[in-house]
Amino acid sequence: MAGAPGRSIIIAVGDEVLGGFVLDSNSNWLAQRLREAGYAAERIEVVADRDDAIVAAIRRALAETAVTRILVSGGVGPTPDDRTLAAVARALDRPLEENAEALAHVQGIVRRMHAAGWVPSDEISAANRRMTVVPRGAVVLTNRRGMAPGLAYDLDQGGTRWLLVLPGIPREMTTIFAEEALPRLFSGGAVEHVAEARYGYAIEAEFVGPMTVLGNEYPDVAVGSYPQTETRELVIRLWGGNAAQVEAAFRRLLELRPLAER
Repeated sequence: MAGAPGRSIIIAVGDEVLGGFVLDSNSNWLAQRLREAGYAAERIEVVADRDDAIVAAIRRALAETAVTRILVSGGVGPTPDDRTLAAVARALDRPLEENAEALAHVQGIVRRMHAAGWVPSDEISAANRRMTVVPRGAVVLTNRRGMAPGLAYDLDQGGTRWLLVLPGIPREMTTIFAEEALPRLFSGGAVEHVAEARYGYAIEAEFVGPMTVLGNEYPDVAVGSYPQTETRELVIRLWGGNAAQVEAAFRRLLELRPLAER
C-alpha cells in the first residue's frame, strides 16, 4: 500500500560542477531514483566548495518542513577543498567528532591496501582520517567502493525527516544510495505514475490546446511537452500520484490528439 508523498531536495557541492568542468550526473541519477521511490525532488541546488554556501543551502532545505529527505553530495574527501562535513556540522549545530564505525572502515581499507603493497604503511594518514571526523549522531552508510562513508542524520529523532551526506564520486554515491540508503530510508513513499505519448514530426505549439484542456480537467496530473530533436518526436508526459487519474488523463490526451495524427 502506498504511503504519503515524500519530497526531497538534492544539494550538489562542487566548484567543478559550477565551473562546467564536470557534468552533474549525480543529481540526475538521484532524481530518477527518488521519483521512483516516491520521494520526488522539489529542486536541485548546486553550490560552491565554500562553507557558507553549503551551510546556507542546507539551512534553506531544513526550513522547508514538507521536505522529508535532504541529500548532500560531494565534498567529503581528504583534501582541503572537501568542506561538506564541517558545513553539515554547522548547519545542524552539532560538533564534529571521530566516528568509530567510519574509522574502522577507513582502517580496514588502508590495511588491505598495505597488504597488497599499494601503500607503504597500514597507518591512517592525517588526510584520510579527516573522513572519519563527522557531525555527531551519524548513522554510517557503508561505502564498499571507497573510503568516504555515507552518513544519515535523523533530523526529528522519529525517522520522519533525514539528511544524507554522500560522496561525490559517482560509483561510490550510486552504490551507497542503492545498497544502503534506498532500502533503509526510502520505503513507504507514494510512487508517482507516468504515462507518455510520442508524436512523430509534431509541432510543439499545436499541443497548447490539448495540454490546457488536460490541465483544467485533471489538475492533479502534471503535463509537460518535451521535443526530442534526435528522434524528431514530441513526447507528451503525464505524471501524478493517482494511477487512475494519470490513466484517465492519458486517454483524454489520445482523444484530443490521436497518435496517428501528424
